[in-house]
Amino acid sequence: MVQAKNESEESVTIEHDLISERRKPARRITLARVADEAGVSIATASKVVNGRTGVGESTRRDIERVVEELGYVGVSERERPVRGLREPLVEIVIDSLKNPYALALLSGAIAAAESAKAAVVTRRLGALATESPMKWAQRLARTGRVGVIEVTSEFSAEREAALRSVGLPVVLVDPIDVPRTATVSVGATNWAGGMEATQHLIDLGHENIAYIGGPTGAACDVARTHGYQAAMHQAGLPTNLAEIIHGPFTFEQGLEAGITILARPHRPTAIFAASDVAALGVMEAARRLGIAIPTQLSVVGFDNTMLAPSSAPPLTTIHQPVEEIGATAVATIFRLASGETQPTKRVELATHLVVRDSTAPPPRHSETSIHHR
Repeated sequence: MVQAKNESEESVTIEHDLISERRKPARRITLARVADEAGVSIATASKVVNGRTGVGESTRRDIERVVEELGYVGVSERERPVRGLREPLVEIVIDSLKNPYALALLSGAIAAAESAKAAVVTRRLGALATESPMKWAQRLARTGRVGVIEVTSEFSAEREAALRSVGLPVVLVDPIDVPRTATVSVGATNWAGGMEATQHLIDLGHENIAYIGGPTGAACDVARTHGYQAAMHQAGLPTNLAEIIHGPFTFEQGLEAGITILARPHRPTAIFAASDVAALGVMEAARRLGIAIPTQLSVVGFDNTMLAPSSAPPLTTIHQPVEEIGATAVATIFRLASGETQPTKRVELATHLVVRDSTAPPPRHSETSIHHR
């Protein structure tokens, strides 16, 4: 009777594993594949995965090796928070929390997670360097994560493959590089924002407009650069890509680039910076050089974070719906985790210009020179 009961339980476990796997995306590593790779039956593989006895030590080691190599995570060892009683967790991987963009995005993500009776777990991108992608993905799957959101990071095919192998969806927010088309990403209309920022300065009468970009090759910055170029080209104004300074979205980058640009013999009357924090760095550079904003220099940022209205003077900027982007990314994770298909792999939310006091018509030519001691 005991043997019959154990066989019955084992049969139910195998059936549960196989049914659950059929509901998952085809890319997830299955129990059947583990068994095939190890050269054993599905029943034997299930015994090892589910911690049962009755398997020789050598065979058990072979199966465990295959499980590790393939990154298989069994149903019995996974938390099932999407359909179960446990609180679902969304993992958010981000390069840095020391900027208002990240805080705004997390605010939106947390609000969306709370509405879904879930929670958010954050992790620095740099922390992943100490662990292999497969081990990291397995650990997430075993501790209640329902998906992963990566923010402004370099796309890693290895990380994505590891997450897919354990059945966890991934959503990218403004990735540094362009991911493959099958990967879902969320962002803003960066090209339109770049064009609108530049057009605002042109409408004020500016002709010599500099652009300070973000990280070289970053998809969001490429789009903003193209928007800047498009507006300048339509107005018949020259641009020189070689003069565009690229770097991280930081105050220090804006300060350094601002000092360099404002020291040029024919310095611009307006600067469009790729982020609010960089724009504030430009404003500090102008202050150090004795250049008044906006009477001698107009400055436009991008993001419309909490820094923009509180700067001196308040910053004209492109509003990027950062909180909504965070909320959309979380909602997308839950749809994918529940087996829904995403109709489009790229979601872009609209930007718009917010005019404040850091922009004005250009000064007369005699006012643009810097008097060096």
